[in-house]
Amino acid sequence: MKKCHFLVVVSISLLFLRASAQQANEPTQLAPVTVTGAAVTTIPQSDSSAATVVSGQEVQVGEITSTRDLTAQTPNFSVFDANDQRTPKFSIRGFRENNFGAGEPVVGFYVDDIPYYDMYSRGVQLYNAREIEFIRGDQGTLYGASGVGGVVNIMTRQSGNETHGYIEGSYGNYNAQDYRLGIGGAIVQDKLFFSIDGLYGLRDGFVYNNFLHDHPDTRNTADGRATLRWTPSAPWSITLTASGGRDNDGFVPTYLPFGDMNPYSVSRNLNGYVDTYNTDEALRIGYTAASVKVTSVTTHREWRQDLLQDFDFSPLNAVNGYDYPRLEQWSEELRVESPDNAEKLKWRAGLYYLNDDLHGDSGSYVFMPTPPVNLQTVAQSHEQTYAAFGQATYTVAQHLDLTAGVRLTEDYREISRAATASGFPISSYNESATFTALQPKLAVAYHFTPTAEIYLSGTEGYQSGGFNPSVDVPTLSQYGPERSWQLELGGKTSWFDNKLSANAALFYTDAENYQTYRINPAAPTEAYLLNAHHAELYGAELELTARPVEGLDLSAGVGYTHADYVRFTVPAADTGSAPANLDGKPISFVPEFTANVSARYRLPWWHLYIHGEVIGVGRYHLDDAYNISSGPTVQNAYLLANAQFGYESGHFNIYLFARNIFDKHYYNNALNLGPAYGSLVLQQGDPVTFGIAATARF
Repeated sequence: MKKCHFLVVVSISLLFLRASAQQANEPTQLAPVTVTGAAVTTIPQSDSSAATVVSGQEVQVGEITSTRDLTAQTPNFSVFDANDQRTPKFSIRGFRENNFGAGEPVVGFYVDDIPYYDMYSRGVQLYNAREIEFIRGDQGTLYGASGVGGVVNIMTRQSGNETHGYIEGSYGNYNAQDYRLGIGGAIVQDKLFFSIDGLYGLRDGFVYNNFLHDHPDTRNTADGRATLRWTPSAPWSITLTASGGRDNDGFVPTYLPFGDMNPYSVSRNLNGYVDTYNTDEALRIGYTAASVKVTSVTTHREWRQDLLQDFDFSPLNAVNGYDYPRLEQWSEELRVESPDNAEKLKWRAGLYYLNDDLHGDSGSYVFMPTPPVNLQTVAQSHEQTYAAFGQATYTVAQHLDLTAGVRLTEDYREISRAATASGFPISSYNESATFTALQPKLAVAYHFTPTAEIYLSGTEGYQSGGFNPSVDVPTLSQYGPERSWQLELGGKTSWFDNKLSANAALFYTDAENYQTYRINPAAPTEAYLLNAHHAELYGAELELTARPVEGLDLSAGVGYTHADYVRFTVPAADTGSAPANLDGKPISFVPEFTANVSARYRLPWWHLYIHGEVIGVGRYHLDDAYNISSGPTVQNAYLLANAQFGYESGHFNIYLFARNIFDKHYYNNALNLGPAYGSLVLQQGDPVTFGIAATARF
């Protein structure tokens, strides 16, 4: 209760803030590339970082509906499935996350300033979005919950004095149905506003189970969000947000190449289930004056999942895996900053606090050979993070921007863990450790004109160390913090009153104690982290947007990444046999490239429009243990084509949509459960989907 009182006191204390007013008059910063349509970015001090803004008009059925759909929306950004389709894992510029929630995210997520800084709760449903901002590279000097690879900000539309609302519905193949609605407006004019949004969706399975004669990978989703915003006087904005959701899914679509006919035709004696539940509450207090802007966001989150799946991947009743994680999280982020990005001196400073309590209960029911055994791991993890951060940019003679920042972080990690076999103890231990980091940042940007600049930045990236709940030996449970130096050279240009823009960046990262992972073959629902001594990540990015004629929006973005282990010997304790030398080997789930080409054209008659998009994902390794000699171990490059065609007026929209038009087959996840399985266990990406959708607005 003490931490709850502390967070509330910090938030309420802002209600007594007073500030003087002054106005600065300087040129505005160069905007990031905006993918389709206009957007008003809120990215602070963005001149020294690669950034992309995706307009909210891209967030609709048939395009982007959840964070799982964000692959290639910005260069070198990919989304993969984890041990289900509700906890996505992200890969950006050579940093990537693991399948089972171990460690820290490589990407920080915010929705309306509410952070999602864990590996579980980021499978967010997206609706009523205004824009999505991608900022690449560690942003720890600007955000409390930045990941080592960057930050994603999702901004929703805010209610005003006019009552507004929408109703959306869609129907597609596989009996896919999606229904969304929202309403918002003023309860008290100019003072008190509300908004309520919700969705319900369902879909039949893609996969046929030959043993049980059904399609088990069904999905069923319900989600909602309500906000209440109070503006007692001009400087103040106080917003209370409550959201919740539940996902009831069936079979996780796994494919064993030497046991199943194909990825969409398998044989299992157990269909299984994945049920996910979440609730979030947040209090945002904002104060904006002419000379200062203050934001406090207090968040409470509860998330849980119940998972049971067939882990012998056959019709035999041999092994079932289960996982029942329970997460409770409190966070507080307090930011004080200059209110205008056009000021000569732009600055931001902040404090961040995070408290995570994660209860894990995972393992396997092993039925063959008899007698049955329950291999169970129960772990209670407690994590606390304290951080102070700040960054300032000073403009010299309107052409030269000098930026300096620093972040100080203290991470406390504690674990209480016990492993049993049908109730008989295998091991138990209690461990704790504290990790600290001081992260500097320096950058310089030169503006040749108000619409052309070049920049160079350097910052230190950091991911905390911690403990692996799936490791029986306490001395091997701990993994160390990852530290990296990130260098970026880039340029941004805009011509013809922003009708044409081009941004480019080169990046180089030298990572020590790079955090990688292995899956526990004895308990396939468990993974653990270990440190690679040295990894090297570098690449290039290019983004273009154009509006050559009225009604036509064009955009393209491409990124290249090279990510290798420079020095990494996997200990014998982690291989189960002899040590494995992975020096010079590629890091798995880092595509060699990503690409996105999009065109949206509003025809000059009958309010018709057409939108086409091609997403390209380069070759990537499905595993970096390199101990599997048969079956697919690499996903070759592939292209996904998406399209919409419809009618759009001020209050009504109806359109046809199709995704993965050419039904490209690709693997979006892989599990290495050891040579005994004969190959990797693979998860297939979604097949071709199509349908019709309509939206009415008032």
